Amino acid sequence: MKITGIETIQNTEYSNLVWVKIHTDEGITGLGETFRNPQAIVSYLHETCAPYLIGKDPLRINEHSDNLINWTPNRYIGYPTRSVEYRGNSAVDIALWDLKAKASNLSLVDMLGGLSRDNIPIYNTCAADGYNWKSDSLSRSVGSSNIIGKKHFYDDLELQVENPGELAKSLLDEGISAMKIWPFDEFAFTTKGQMISNDNLKIGLSRIEKIRKAVGSKIDIMIEYHSLWQLAPALKIARKADEFDVFWHEDPINMAHLKDLADFRSKTLAPIAGSEALGTALWYRDALALNAIDYMHYDLGWVGGISEAIRIAGLAHANNRMMCPHDCTGPIVWIANLHISLAFSNSMILESVRSYYNGYYKKLVTNLPKIEKGYAFPMEGIGLGADLKDSLLRSVNTITKLTEKNDL
Repeated sequence: MKITGIETIQNTEYSNLVWVKIHTDEGITGLGETFRNPQAIVSYLHETCAPYLIGKDPLRINEHSDNLINWTPNRYIGYPTRSVEYRGNSAVDIALWDLKAKASNLSLVDMLGGLSRDNIPIYNTCAADGYNWKSDSLSRSVGSSNIIGKKHFYDDLELQVENPGELAKSLLDEGISAMKIWPFDEFAFTTKGQMISNDNLKIGLSRIEKIRKAVGSKIDIMIEYHSLWQLAPALKIARKADEFDVFWHEDPINMAHLKDLADFRSKTLAPIAGSEALGTALWYRDALALNAIDYMHYDLGWVGGISEAIRIAGLAHANNRMMCPHDCTGPIVWIANLHISLAFSNSMILESVRSYYNGYYKKLVTNLPKIEKGYAFPMEGIGLGADLKDSLLRSVNTITKLTEKNDL
């Protein structure tokens, strides 16, 4: 089997997402996905990845994973990063694993060694439709209204601010017993994360307090900081948030500053989760050596794909840590996360966004995981178990580009 073409697929309505299809001479294809900086990623995939991959055996994934970083003419060697190169390579890697599993007539989880559990608990990241979709604008901020025509409705992102207690109750009603919110982000932008006033600190803390008053300890609360804060204000926030028995502090500072992160961890009560931004195996090697991290929260679409997740799983096992893959992006990364999480017993929980899997994901892909009573269940079928919908591919808003041998 040989690779005959690399195709990129975008849709202007969901312009932050880039999908990659790898075509072969046997008609088997593989699907991958990545997120953000889409135009640069598409250029990289056609300029660098396609010339390397076309004509090669798609089943030699380990070789391609190494070569795309180290041995192409446009090779990129750098400290663990979510650069354009890593994002493009991640999408290619996911597609290669999907393709290999299909060629073997196996689901991806079986390709990875089989199920280690029958299902996995999920937590809800309290985002909403319209959050993170567009490449040319900032995401909707916490507390912003969601208005369609003249009708206003509450969503999870807005409820973080307007009624976090109601939000928690609605999740518990669905059997979801953990939630992630970012109650302090809006206050970081005015000071570039250098300080937080006592008044703003109280506002952010009140959002956590309302959850506890509404549901007590029935729900776990993860606090997301998006790496927006300097060490001192991050500590000021976390020490007060710890009084509400939060589950973890996620990416509280720029996660490249590992000594500061270790200092942060030593002075707070809740564990540290990270890092969607830098979570490659090399970064975890360094973070674990400094005892700076508890939960390994990486993004498949940014750090190198499934091949890198396998390396991280080995580190997690050797260091007695748990994996909690990041996802607030697209459906293919989420589905790949599910396969990884079901295959490796040191996966603890699956990040999920109910407004996505109940909403726009249904417009994009043919199949989605079953979510029931706060648990995600295995996909059916071979490979990832999902493909892009024909209606998406036929949409006038969809842009495709295919590089084949004759184009090189």
